[in-house]
Amino acid sequence: MTAPKRRPKVRLKAKMPAAVLTALRRIELASVPVPEPGPGELLLRMTAVGLCGSDLHYWRCGRIGDQIVKLPQRLGHEPAGLVAAVGRGCRRGFAEGQAVAIEPGVWCGACLACEGGRQNLCYGMRFLGAPGEAGALQPFLVMPEANVEPLAPRVDPARATAAEPLGIALQAFDLVKLRAGESVAVIGGGPVGLCVAALAQASGARVVALSEPRAARAKAARALGAQAAVDARPEALIEAARAATGGYGADVVVECSGAAETLNTAILAATRGGRIAVVGIPEVDSIPVDPHHWRRKELLIASVRRSNRTLGRALALLERNDLGLAKAGYFSKLLGLEELQGAFEDLDDPASRAIKLTVDPSRALG
Repeated sequence: MTAPKRRPKVRLKAKMPAAVLTALRRIELASVPVPEPGPGELLLRMTAVGLCGSDLHYWRCGRIGDQIVKLPQRLGHEPAGLVAAVGRGCRRGFAEGQAVAIEPGVWCGACLACEGGRQNLCYGMRFLGAPGEAGALQPFLVMPEANVEPLAPRVDPARATAAEPLGIALQAFDLVKLRAGESVAVIGGGPVGLCVAALAQASGARVVALSEPRAARAKAARALGAQAAVDARPEALIEAARAATGGYGADVVVECSGAAETLNTAILAATRGGRIAVVGIPEVDSIPVDPHHWRRKELLIASVRRSNRTLGRALALLERNDLGLAKAGYFSKLLGLEELQGAFEDLDDPASRAIKLTVDPSRALG
């Protein structure tokens, strides 16, 4: 690996451009202060930030449930980049210019959830790009060094942005205890859904069906090993899951779309005694559930809240072979901050061929 290019020292108290949500469906560039690292913190130069479905929710609706954006809001929580400066008291040996990935959630470490090992449920959680917290769609970001992991030479920052959605897939399968040889159906072929499919295949399970209305994402699902990539009609996934399992249905169904009707689709696509992981975030405040099929099948339904300390595991998978995501077309060329408005419009367009869009905020510095 070649040594990173030496960059000029960051002038603290300087200004930098940042992508800011200023109104529903409107991203603009604004000038904001470059943050300063405190004790135990790193100043990080953002060279790759993936755009996530929850970013799109905030852009489109201004809220996720009772998490309401107070404008202006800086988005972005799938970052990777370079260490720009090391704060006092840092002990993990990070060096300026080192490539790193970033865990976007900062937990308190002292609440009941943290003490129980479920830091993703922390009562005092601060999460990049969530209401009230600045996101990563800006050239520089300060994070505790505990939230930062070094990148291996084979994993560049653009590829490392997949660690966050891949971490969600790991969390889903941790909760439902996926086993090798089991059948899996996936609802939604966006970035998280594709990471779910890739991880299931790598774990020795069979992705028997994935539903996705966008052609490019359905093609990617097939490239990742899905036996059938079907359209978004509920009956299409249910029929495909049953056809591949002798009429029984899938052992595990992972809902990644957030559409209001898909929990019932998952219930009908699952086998008796099966498990469902609900990953997708609905834009509505209540969804219909058929209690009778759920009850008769004795299904376990687990909701997935982000991920719980999965960054290291995800990076190890990306270092090994990236689970085939690159060959499936998951990674896009890097965009600039000035292209973000168009990027969100593209992701929102049902006819879009985009799979995953990634931004290099440092390009705004010239």
